[in-house]
Amino acid sequence: MQDRPDAGGRKIRDRAKARATAGSPAGGPSARLAAAQKAIGNFLRATRASQRLTQQQVATLTRKSPWQLSRAAISAIERGQNFPGMEAMLALSHVLYIDPKELVERARMSTVVPVDVTGVSYEDLERRAEQYFWAGDFRQALSIYDAILEKIALEGGIEDETAARRIARLEIRRATALKRAGALLSAIATAERAIALAALYPDIQADAYVVLADLQCHRGHLPLASDAVRRALELAPRAGPQTRGWAHIVDGRVRFLSGHYEEARAAFLDARRCAEESGDRQHLTHIDGNVGVCWMHLGDLVKAREWLDRALEHARDNSQPALEASWLVEVGKVALGTDDFGEADRLALAALRIARPREHMLTVFRAEWLRHRVAQRQGAAADRPRLEALRKLLLQLDQHEGIEEIQEFKQHLLRARSGGAEVDP
Repeated sequence: MQDRPDAGGRKIRDRAKARATAGSPAGGPSARLAAAQKAIGNFLRATRASQRLTQQQVATLTRKSPWQLSRAAISAIERGQNFPGMEAMLALSHVLYIDPKELVERARMSTVVPVDVTGVSYEDLERRAEQYFWAGDFRQALSIYDAILEKIALEGGIEDETAARRIARLEIRRATALKRAGALLSAIATAERAIALAALYPDIQADAYVVLADLQCHRGHLPLASDAVRRALELAPRAGPQTRGWAHIVDGRVRFLSGHYEEARAAFLDARRCAEESGDRQHLTHIDGNVGVCWMHLGDLVKAREWLDRALEHARDNSQPALEASWLVEVGKVALGTDDFGEADRLALAALRIARPREHMLTVFRAEWLRHRVAQRQGAAADRPRLEALRKLLLQLDQHEGIEEIQEFKQHLLRARSGGAEVDP
């Protein structure tokens, strides 16, 4: 039976505070296991709540699968007391429409940040999550999004249309934060859930398709990305200029990855016009940087540097360190293209000083690969420790098959295994 609050709502407040303020253990293996258990428990509870299911209903649904769970077992998993075994993982994945790999990624990312939702409005929580997101604290943002879902469930308003729209939007934001944290499979599954949840809200569904298309670009799955961006562009007129701008950004990325750089540049400029119309200053950092990268591939390094410098200015003005680090790498590639090796290495080091090893692994990888290329162009011997560090990072970034530096490093590994001489990509 689902818990109900007393007349004063004390049970809701006590449960929310106990769950939301549970801290992140620190220390050795047992502490990391506890953190992983709590991260998975929080995620499963939030996912169940977003689908308007009680623990008892989930337990009942598992009886229709080969793996049956009791309500007590589900409760223990959600509270972080038990780590789900293989059978429990399969049962919950089946009922809640979760890819089991999503649970594995959650365990790998296991950071449980204390979030007290008592007495805090949804607007304040969403504002706090957005601040963390743009500051590059993606796991902090994820913890707040999960806490908001918990708050909606505890307050019993999950059937309300406003809550339904809020849940769909939260799933979109979770997908974006998961992508930035490097958990692409989890992000794709979350974006697909958002599309299903937003079936009655085409404006929100347009945003979900934009995120899904972007994720498929990162995976290098261009036919899937193209299909998702087509749906986003079809729905975007029912949303607004900001969503249209986002759709054009991802359309530009699909065209860029397909090698159509002039078409990609035109799409990014369409996105810029939408951003200016909607007053979306945050995404100008994305747009101007992508225009610069298009110019780089079109062979005009002067214009490339001009647009990338503009993107860096936006990133600094809007306190977007994650994007600043990413565009510093691209400016470094422009410097490498003009044989300014010292400048290229300096920019790569600047990116590494900003990027956080756990939060911005892809940027760290790209910056270290740039430093390798600089050293290689200068005729230096291969830096074995750096290459070994890149191999280790690749294990966590292997899903990003659409990223240029990932492709280049994989080619390097193939050449090394075949005994071929290494050449500059």
